[in-house]
Amino acid sequence: MEGVAGFRFFLALKGEAKREEVRARFPRLVPLLKALGHQVEAQGETLRLVEPLRLSWFAPLFRAHYASLSEGERALALERLVEAAHASAAAGEALVEGEGLLLAARAFQAGSQALLQGEYREALHRYGEGLGLLEKAALPFPAAALALLALAQEGFRPGGKGRETARKALERAKTPFAREVAARVLAQGTKAEDPRA
Repeated sequence: MEGVAGFRFFLALKGEAKREEVRARFPRLVPLLKALGHQVEAQGETLRLVEPLRLSWFAPLFRAHYASLSEGERALALERLVEAAHASAAAGEALVEGEGLLLAARAFQAGSQALLQGEYREALHRYGEGLGLLEKAALPFPAAALALLALAQEGFRPGGKGRETARKALERAKTPFAREVAARVLAQGTKAEDPRA
């Protein structure tokens, strides 16, 4: 990853990054910070993107940089892709266009749209479609996708498989989003909770 787009993608993957970690990856940091301007916030020694994660800007970066990532970074990128799909659905963004893994992102975004509207059966179908595309590509299931699937399962059939799926998501969670959603399913018992909360 190089340049402004690579730097933006790196910060999107990390959520927050220590300045020394950023400098190790991007030695010429000052021009990148100037190029992104107010899009990057510095709090002490930590840098993060100000704008919320959305597919509208994350999907093109994902498409451009995914192949160059290490295996661990790819797993994190998939987590963020699912998170961006959910956030885009909540923000009412149009479904993402693309091929390959962006087809999975589109399915997850459609699943989140259905989940947010209380259409649990449709959400289950769409999340299953997205997970199926990942399975076909021999990729692991992101914890964020499992956590959202657990929400849909609990909404569709309270007390069913949702809690089991949420436990799996919590074990795999690499991001705060995945941990929060999975923990919410586990904490709510058998009562479905509003996924927008």
